Amino acid sequence: MKPTAEPSVNLTRLIVKDLFSIGRLPLLLLVLILGSALAVVYITHQSRQLIVQQEQLLIERDQLDIEWRNQILEENSLAEHSRVERLAETQLEMKRPTAANEIVVQR
Repeated sequence: MKPTAEPSVNLTRLIVKDLFSIGRLPLLLLVLILGSALAVVYITHQSRQLIVQQEQLLIERDQLDIEWRNQILEENSLAEHSRVERLAETQLEMKRPTAANEIVVQR
């Protein structure tokens, strides 16, 4: 037995014809559903981009915090009293004043 040949039907044309024949409400609902789906995709994409940006900013904050702590340590070591006194004696050739060299200023 030979199968009978069925006429080819354009499915897209049939769906569009059915949508317009039913009325405007299903077409409006279809447009709203597609718009809602696109909005979900857009919002999800934006959220992911913001999460990546937040992670980068947190990493940068941590690096700046480490650099700040290192700067504080360096400042403390450079301002140490013994270091300042040693530099004053060696580079500037400063000496502690003796009692004879002291001048007292009174008001």
